[in-house]
Amino acid sequence: MNRIRRYWIWILPIVVGIAMGLMLSQTQTSSPTAIATTHVGPVSFTKYAMNDGNNPVFEGSSVANWSESWTYTASEPLQQASMADGVVYVSGDGGNLSSTSNDLIYALDAQTGSLLWTRHLDNMSMTTPLVADGMVFVGSGTQGFQGVNLAKEDNLNATNIVRGTGPNAIYALDAANGQVVWEYRTLGENMPTFVYNQGNLYVANGNGAVYAFNARTGVREWKVNIGSYVSMSSPTLANGILYVSGAHPYNLYAINVETHQLMWSAPLPSVFAGSDDCSLAFAHNMIYVMGTIGSWTKPTSVVFAFDPTGQLAWQTVLGSGPLPTDIEVSAPVVVGSTLYVGSPITNAEYALNAETGKIDWTFNAAGPISESPAVVNNILYVGDGTGMFYAIDATTGTEIASKMLTGSFAADYPVVVGQTIYQPDENGQMFAIPFSALTPAALHAAPNIPIPSGILGQDIKKGEALFMGTSLSPIGLSCDTCHVGGGTLTSFHDGVVVPSLLGAASGFPKIVNGKIKTLDGQINHCIKGMKGKPLSVNSPDMLELNLYLHWLSSGWTEHLVTGTSSGSSSGGCK
Repeated sequence: MNRIRRYWIWILPIVVGIAMGLMLSQTQTSSPTAIATTHVGPVSFTKYAMNDGNNPVFEGSSVANWSESWTYTASEPLQQASMADGVVYVSGDGGNLSSTSNDLIYALDAQTGSLLWTRHLDNMSMTTPLVADGMVFVGSGTQGFQGVNLAKEDNLNATNIVRGTGPNAIYALDAANGQVVWEYRTLGENMPTFVYNQGNLYVANGNGAVYAFNARTGVREWKVNIGSYVSMSSPTLANGILYVSGAHPYNLYAINVETHQLMWSAPLPSVFAGSDDCSLAFAHNMIYVMGTIGSWTKPTSVVFAFDPTGQLAWQTVLGSGPLPTDIEVSAPVVVGSTLYVGSPITNAEYALNAETGKIDWTFNAAGPISESPAVVNNILYVGDGTGMFYAIDATTGTEIASKMLTGSFAADYPVVVGQTIYQPDENGQMFAIPFSALTPAALHAAPNIPIPSGILGQDIKKGEALFMGTSLSPIGLSCDTCHVGGGTLTSFHDGVVVPSLLGAASGFPKIVNGKIKTLDGQINHCIKGMKGKPLSVNSPDMLELNLYLHWLSSGWTEHLVTGTSSGSSSGGCK
C-alpha cells in the first residue's frame, strides 16, 4: 500500500527510543466484562483467515445448525475479525490518537452481538485478533510515513524505509477481560496479522524486521532484518518456513523459524504496490500473492505463484483500470484446485486454476474488491468497496444474491461459522448474517412492513401484490425482479446497482433534460421494460402502485425512524 488510506489519521512524532521492547501493564482499563453465552466455534484462531489457504470457514457437527443474526455498531471503522470459543474479536482503526473512545479491540458475544469488553490501544489496529492460550494478540500502528521515510517512499529503489507514525506496539491481551498481559514497542507499524504456532508468535512489521516472541511472556526470541517494510501482508508458516511479502524492495522472503536464517528472497516482477498488503496463501506446495504492476496512472492487477525455493511458477494478469482511492489488494483464497481473488482495480472477483493460473471465471462487481472471500458449500461470499455483499456460485461465477449493507469492505474477510457469516465494515458495523438472508428466496420475499388498517391498508397491499407479482408482464417478470425486497433493498442486478425505492416517490415530479418526469410515467417506463402494456393514469392498478410506492417513501415507520434507505430521492429507476 503506497498511498495514505482515506481515514482520519492524526500524526504524532515518533518518541525517541520507541524501538525498545517494553513489557508493562496499561493504566487504562477495559470496559466491564461479561461472559459469552456459548463456546461455539474454533477454540483458537492462530493466523490470518484461520488456515493456510486463507479460507476462513469453520464447519462441523457442533455448528451445523448455528445461524445467528445481529448487528453491533461501533463509533469507528472496523477491520479484521476473528472468532474463538463463542467470542467474536474485531479491531478498530479510528486513528484519532487524542481520544480513548476509538482504536479499540472489541470482544462480542458470537450469539447475541452483546459487547463483552473493549481495550483501548495506543494507535489504530488493522490486525486480525489472534486467539490462543487464553490470550488475544493484536498490533497497532498507522500506514503513514514521516521525515526521511516520506521522501524515500516515492523512490521505488529506496530500501530500509520505516512505515508507521505515532506509537506502534505488539500486544497480548487476556481473552477473558482485555487486560494487557504484555506489550512490545516497535519503531514501525504492526498492521500485518501475526502467526501463532506452538507457543511462538511471529511478527512482520513496518520497520523491515521479522520477529519471534515467546507468546506467553512477550520475550523476544529472535529478529531477522529483511530490509523491506511490510504493510498489511500477513505472513504464513508452512513446513517450518515463514513466508513474508514486503515493499521497497517488493520481494518475497522465506525464513527458517528453527535456524532464524533468511533462506531466500525473490523479487515480484515489475510490482510497485499491493503485494505488501496481500496476505499470503499457501497450498499445493505453492505460495500465492497478488501485486500491482504498471504505473499510478494505469495500474494492473497480477497474481503470482512461487514454489518453496522462490522460483516463479506462474503469473496471471487480471486486468487494468483506474487507480482506486484505496489500493489495498485482496488476499488469495485457495479451496481445492481453485484460487479465488478480487481486484480493487478491475472491480471484479476471479477464479483461477491454482496449478496453472488460468482464469476460470470473472464476476464483475459494483465496486473495488479488496476483501478476501470465504467459500463454503460451493458459494463464495465477498463484499466490495460500495458496501455491496455478494453470494456467488463458486463454480460458475454466477451471482446468487446480493445485498447492500451499510459500509464499504476493506482488506479483510468474512468469517463463516456454521451457517453464520461474521463480517465487519468501515462504517463501524459488525454483522452476523445467516446464510438464509443471502438467498434469492429471502431477497425476493415480500417486505414485512407495517401498514394501516382499513381500506387504505388494503389498497397498499394490493399495490404490493402488483409490485411482487407477474400480472404486469407477459414474460413472467415483476417489479421485484430488479427492486428486491419489494423495493426496500439495494441490490446488484445484471451488472447494475439497483437502489432501494425507499424515498423514491418523494423525488417526483422532477425535470430531466428539460422534461417533466412523473411517477406515473416512471411506473409505465418500468412496465414497458417488462414487455407489459402501459397503465392509464386513473386505472386502479396505477393508483394502487402509486399508493404502495408512496407508502415506502413516507409511511414506513422503520424507514422514518432508523433511516434504513440506501437509495436517494431519485429512486432506483432510470
